[in-house]
Amino acid sequence: MKNMHYMVLAAALACGTAFAQAPAAAGGADFVMASAQSSAPARVAAMRGLHRFAARFAGDAGQLPKGFPLDVRDVGQLRHAQIGWGFQVYDVSRAALMSGADMEADAQPTGIWRYEVVLHGRPIGLLTMARTAGGWSMVSLGGASLVGDIQDVVGAYGGHAATRFRYVRVPQATADFIQVKQGAAAAQYAPLQAARGTLRMQAQAAGGSGLLDGNELQSRLRAVLASNPSN
Repeated sequence: MKNMHYMVLAAALACGTAFAQAPAAAGGADFVMASAQSSAPARVAAMRGLHRFAARFAGDAGQLPKGFPLDVRDVGQLRHAQIGWGFQVYDVSRAALMSGADMEADAQPTGIWRYEVVLHGRPIGLLTMARTAGGWSMVSLGGASLVGDIQDVVGAYGGHAATRFRYVRVPQATADFIQVKQGAAAAQYAPLQAARGTLRMQAQAAGGSGLLDGNELQSRLRAVLASNPSN
């Protein structure tokens, strides 16, 4: 068996997975559903990057290196993996929150896109794409727990045509959310695993909305940030 520790993953990602990009933005929306079949440069590059990564393990079927970041039984399954929905990462700064700014209005795009990796309809991780001098590059694979958390939100609210999603981070509070906006209504937020830990919340039971009002969320986040002035 080859020595396929996590370092091999890092080496594979570093081996030229950049793809040329068109000058247009990565997508027409902040959260692109798989059914949209987007041909945005970042998504196309993500699909090619995933396939090239899978090809590196083509001869290692039946094996799984320690610390492998995707939720598979063995690396041979990667040949069946596909790209699902994708989203741009938005950040809200400590300064904006502490000034009383609105999260929806003050969330800033980072230019980073993350894509669901799917195996036979089951989410197994997230693939991260970043814009580089050579185009779009696959910079990481992982997020096996996070992708399931996000899929729960998408599954609960993605069936409504008027619903729009956005992935929002507050790095200084170690918290991330899915912003859920339905029509003209004010945005609400589904706390993901890290945010639930930060805010001392439990995962929402099935049947409950699990969504926080923006004002309530901002108040909680300001309290967290105020208690950790070094962040």
